[in-house]
Amino acid sequence: MTDSFYAPPLISSAPLPWQGVRVEQYHLEAGRLAAQQHEHHLLLLYQVAQPHLVRRRDGARVSETVYQTGDLGLFPGGEYGTAIDWTTPSDNIYLTLEAPYFRQVAGQDTTRTPAVLQKRMKFNDPFLGQLSRQLLASAGSHRALGRLYVESLTATLCHHLLAHHATSQRRPEGPARLGSAALARIEAYLEAHAAEPVTLEGLAELANLSVFHFARLFKQATGLPPYQYVLRWKIERAKHLLRRDSLALADLSDELGFASPISFAAAFKRLVGCTPQQFQRR
Repeated sequence: MTDSFYAPPLISSAPLPWQGVRVEQYHLEAGRLAAQQHEHHLLLLYQVAQPHLVRRRDGARVSETVYQTGDLGLFPGGEYGTAIDWTTPSDNIYLTLEAPYFRQVAGQDTTRTPAVLQKRMKFNDPFLGQLSRQLLASAGSHRALGRLYVESLTATLCHHLLAHHATSQRRPEGPARLGSAALARIEAYLEAHAAEPVTLEGLAELANLSVFHFARLFKQATGLPPYQYVLRWKIERAKHLLRRDSLALADLSDELGFASPISFAAAFKRLVGCTPQQFQRR
């Protein structure tokens, strides 16, 4: 759908090597779009300065919907035979979820029958809005452990859509847990590959689980999502190295696989309460 817009995006994740999802923000003045057909699923987060009137025209039939900031629209891939127009400017966030990726994730949830996303013209879901904003912020910044962070957000997004905005039925299931052996393999992997990028898929393989089940069971077992767990592990490792050696910030950042010294220093201060240099002086 966003390919039809007459203005370039303010922010876009398109140049980034993200899997399964693309997030963009557009500033659009009042305008009109012809009937659309899009292959992938679209989640739209409205951000408007005033009530935003959208008209949908299907032949002689006209419907009107008024949106406020924070409202969402969910449009599964398919054909939409209605032309739309709007009368006020917007800075909306458009999140495109690739249909094959969503089918893959949905198929990994063996606790439910095959899921179909619901079409929802207007609804409110603060958690989906928060995820959309976090993904947009990630597209415009170099975040510590950026790839793992985005993969975690995308997995959480798919899980939430499946649980709350898709039609499916839950199958009977026995208790599931992430065993201590799997956690030990993950700890050993982090220790042996501290300088390498960590991916959600790679961690899931260590536990012999799908990405979908791993993300859920990992949080149940540790109390933290994978991204936060790995970030905290790396910061604890950094504290150990700072006590032992006088390492330059850039060397320490490289040794622990951070995107940059700046992202490492910011993450360290956020979790420890002081900069790496201040910690070492203490």
